[in-house]
Amino acid sequence: MKRFFLILILTLSFVVGAEARAGDVNGDGEVNISDVNAVIDMILSDDTDSAGDVNSDGEVNISDVNALIDIILNGGIDEEIIPKEIELDYSPLEEPAEVIPDDEDALDYGDYVENTSWATTVRITFDGETATVTGNPTSVIVNVDGAHVTVTNAAKRVRFIVTGTTDNGSLKFYSERKFQLQLNGVDITNPHGAAVNNQCGKSLYLVMNEGTVNTLRDGQEYVMVGDEDQKGAIFSEGQILVSGKGQLNVYSVGKHCMASDDYIFVRPGSQLYFNSTSGHGIKAKDYIHIKGGVINMEIAADGAKGMNCDSLICVTGGRTTIINTGTSVAGVDSLGNETSTGAAGVKCDYNLVMTGGTLNIKCTGNDAKGINAAQPSTFGGGELNVVVTGQQTTVAPKGVKCDTNLTIGGGSFYSCAPNGKALDVDGSLIIADGYTSINNKDERLVEIVY
Repeated sequence: MKRFFLILILTLSFVVGAEARAGDVNGDGEVNISDVNAVIDMILSDDTDSAGDVNSDGEVNISDVNALIDIILNGGIDEEIIPKEIELDYSPLEEPAEVIPDDEDALDYGDYVENTSWATTVRITFDGETATVTGNPTSVIVNVDGAHVTVTNAAKRVRFIVTGTTDNGSLKFYSERKFQLQLNGVDITNPHGAAVNNQCGKSLYLVMNEGTVNTLRDGQEYVMVGDEDQKGAIFSEGQILVSGKGQLNVYSVGKHCMASDDYIFVRPGSQLYFNSTSGHGIKAKDYIHIKGGVINMEIAADGAKGMNCDSLICVTGGRTTIINTGTSVAGVDSLGNETSTGAAGVKCDYNLVMTGGTLNIKCTGNDAKGINAAQPSTFGGGELNVVVTGQQTTVAPKGVKCDTNLTIGGGSFYSCAPNGKALDVDGSLIIADGYTSINNKDERLVEIVY
């Protein structure tokens, strides 16, 4: 075996000078055939001298010989890639003044709670095992069972203000109209399902009053009612329109944190924390629009995503940080083929568009993806930071994965996958002119700054 290595390496005449110490096993100030012979001698004699561990994997074996050949041929070992640090960030965020549309014909006019004059106020107060309701008009029927409150509403422009604490309660709405749910320092845990369950297909304006901390928790086992959906700690058949300058904490151990069968819109000033050991942080069908606010997510469910949408995800402002520790889930499809569902920071079945704000993603599980988009996507502004540190068990970890075309044309784009691929685009990758720096290290790190 030793003779084979010697014949192979005698063809190498390139010598690394004394200044390049990596691989200098025999300590003579040079990296050459003598160092290869030294490592081979160690392997044959079972010598575990750390000097022979050229690739620093804790062992002396054929891999170290290969590493030395790389050094001799290429002048050094690949530079170690140290990803950016990404952590949850609760620090205050200065956001530009929000422009609220005043044209009733504007497509997003109805997304703003300020554009509705709220005629009626109903107050719901939780107190342990009970709840009290005041101010309800005849067109609003409220049923209270312990601390489980069910509202049937036929009135227009009703505002519900909720406060108090219960560890065995819930809020369910049946409504023919859009309504406002104002959280004024409330803590609701429903051991048997959603803490807030909106069975109305109209808009739910979710407002967190300034200076308040509000918490919603679901239970591990959901008790279903007929064919009604309840897909998370807070669920709505209609849109969820999030505003206000208070804090909302959502914990899910049964399904998702926040889910809508329509779209979800988060406005500047919002302070959101999502913690899920069972499902996604935010799940929507139509689209997700992050216009502003500070969002922090901790996702620990295998195969789960921080944000998951059946359609478009749009980030135009705010600061969103997603830490996902979930790994892949093996399965079998209807044809008997093995499948794998990987965890991700962001997954959308249509486009992902980012024009502003900050999006930080860290995924540590095996086979994970930072961003996974199915349709042509664009990064045209803001700051994107993606770090994927897991290993490959079935598929390679990916920082940013796009099944079709990807355009990068503004802001700053950073993707790092030390054990996989930082950027994987199945279609055309378009990097617009005008960048101030670009860095691509062995496909494991891609960084573009405009």
